[in-house]
Amino acid sequence: MDFSAFDENTEANNAINVSNASDSESYSHFLNAAFRAMVMKGIVNTNLAIPKTLLKAAENIEPELTDDGEWTWNYTSDANDNNFEIRLVATSETDNLVNWQMYVTNSALSIDNELFFEGEVTEDGSEGTWTYFALFGDEAGSEVSQITWSIENEDQVNLRLEVLTDRNGNLGDFIEYSFNSPVKLATYYNSGEDQTTEIEWNSETLEGYIIAPNYNNGEQACWNSNFQDVECG
Repeated sequence: MDFSAFDENTEANNAINVSNASDSESYSHFLNAAFRAMVMKGIVNTNLAIPKTLLKAAENIEPELTDDGEWTWNYTSDANDNNFEIRLVATSETDNLVNWQMYVTNSALSIDNELFFEGEVTEDGSEGTWTYFALFGDEAGSEVSQITWSIENEDQVNLRLEVLTDRNGNLGDFIEYSFNSPVKLATYYNSGEDQTTEIEWNSETLEGYIIAPNYNNGEQACWNSNFQDVECG
């Protein structure tokens, strides 16, 4: 999920920072969308940053084929200032599917070969589902979050992240993200408040809109390619 258009020091924020301070309200729609996009990015990172880092490290490891027909990657990787011993396992299933599990070990954290995530992915990687599990505390072994995806090509992507635990107060929340070049769309459902926020932006022209229940009376609020508020057409 790419929210880089709303990060600090982007073209948008640079343009806004050099504008006259008295004119800052003319950028309010974009700035409100940027704040909410960063909330979404925070939820994504909380749930996926560590497993993403540990999985990416497998790219540099040659797997071994076991007698049971499993491909296994064994390696170590650092994430969140901790070093993990990792065993990544892939098994071919029927219907063009591959079943995956990642097990992690860290003696300092009292983790011993615990299941961190599992899922099914098509052999070409175009569709799949990962389910992540808690490693610590009373929730150890319980499902934390799930992400599903479908990829037609690099210009057509659909992702959905659903939070399955209440450890950060986000139980039942989900984020749906799609990229249909050049348009990106992110929808965030806040289960605790039963509210949905929608942000759409064009990755080429940079114009977009936000619809949020507690902003602009819940009506569509748009900005142009200069990130200034405009009437929605």
